[in-house]
Amino acid sequence: MSESSVLHKIWGDWFFDCGVFGHQGLCLLDGYFRGQKMFNKLCLPVIRVKYVEDQNWFLEPKLPGGGCGPYNDQIEWDTEDFGENLNPFSGPYHLEKQPTQHEGKRYLRAEAISVNGVDAFQTSVYARIGAYHILQEYTLYDDGVIQPRVYSMGLSCNMDHDHNPYWRFDFALGTPEIARVAVFYRQMFGNSLIADINSEGSLVNNDFGRDIEYRITSTQPPTVAHIRQPAEAVITPPGEESSEGVTGPTPFSSIDGYVRKYRPEEDRDWPKKAMDELSYPNNGPCTDSDIVFWSVCHLHHRADKHNDHFHGVGPDLRLIPMTLASVPPEFLRVVEVSGRVSVKDYKLVGKDKWKHINFSDKVYVSPSSPSREILSTTQAGDTNGEFIIRCTWMDDNSVQVICTGNLFDETQRVDHASKQFNVLRDSSLPGVKMSLVDYHKGDPDTADINFEISNRQQ
Repeated sequence: MSESSVLHKIWGDWFFDCGVFGHQGLCLLDGYFRGQKMFNKLCLPVIRVKYVEDQNWFLEPKLPGGGCGPYNDQIEWDTEDFGENLNPFSGPYHLEKQPTQHEGKRYLRAEAISVNGVDAFQTSVYARIGAYHILQEYTLYDDGVIQPRVYSMGLSCNMDHDHNPYWRFDFALGTPEIARVAVFYRQMFGNSLIADINSEGSLVNNDFGRDIEYRITSTQPPTVAHIRQPAEAVITPPGEESSEGVTGPTPFSSIDGYVRKYRPEEDRDWPKKAMDELSYPNNGPCTDSDIVFWSVCHLHHRADKHNDHFHGVGPDLRLIPMTLASVPPEFLRVVEVSGRVSVKDYKLVGKDKWKHINFSDKVYVSPSSPSREILSTTQAGDTNGEFIIRCTWMDDNSVQVICTGNLFDETQRVDHASKQFNVLRDSSLPGVKMSLVDYHKGDPDTADINFEISNRQQ
């Protein structure tokens, strides 16, 4: 049974999708924190690799004097084929399963963990690309911090080389998504403004000094009340640490970042050749714009550390939701949901397995925390029904509801559906239904939900 490449997760004050899309590595999508949407997509389109000597195409690769690369390493959803690890020419190119605490081994790992005694949520994929073992992961904390990381080990040839991961962060701060970019000293080092970034273009950290951070700050005013703290995304690049191989730019990977306005045609797989740096032919003003931030890191691997030297690099993100003051009480809404979920594990021979669950829950939405989710999961045998009810406050005090259903047979998602509607203020809507059926092998497992939802003032 194949494993689903996309999962929806709710943990603490976070809810988001995670999965491997195209050649953009492990991505976090549609991310909310404390009820506010904070990002559209966080992804890793490429890891550019450069050896001290390039491959000499007149010699056989990997022979003395031949060098290696340069390479564009890209992680995609490619599970292991039989015998692939025995390929003597290009080596393996696939994901490997990782152990989890409660769900066995998974290609896409996503679970709550503890980091030095602090609760966190971590999702990761482990990729084999030729000689390399690459672990890509995100760790999320309940204070709004996300740590994207890439860890690597392996040698294509016995030479020093650099791994340069290029993250693309498409933030969502306010509606519409209008923001400004500036450079500050880190809070522990003075918390003062260094420069405003008013135009699209590349960034080099040392041009601004040491111990800096980039802040993307929403400039979109609210429709209700007034702002006490605007929404922000803070990107802290890693400090150079030669003992761990974390370095600065090189002639091959010459930048630490790039500020760009969002353009749909640029949300794509990495389009450039291995020798080509991130650049765009046209750069314009970016003040009060929908911002995309590229974060570039640099990891040096010494050949004398050998194949099993596993080290990593990445920036830290801190997402700060908008805080409002003086919100009128009529804009504070409580949404209550109650209903029944039924799941059937169909058996060709013998008796079908059924599970029926009654559920009820409530969430609070308002201009300060517009979106919340209710999750109901029910399992019968190896069939699992998952229903996600997302409730979003609207300006007229109605609540927009998006109900999404997923049906899983073991680890494979075999049906998916969604419906959207509004619940007017101080009203309720009974008899909302959704049905899912698995027909992929003549094995009609099913999941059904029937619920009532109300929208009242707190």
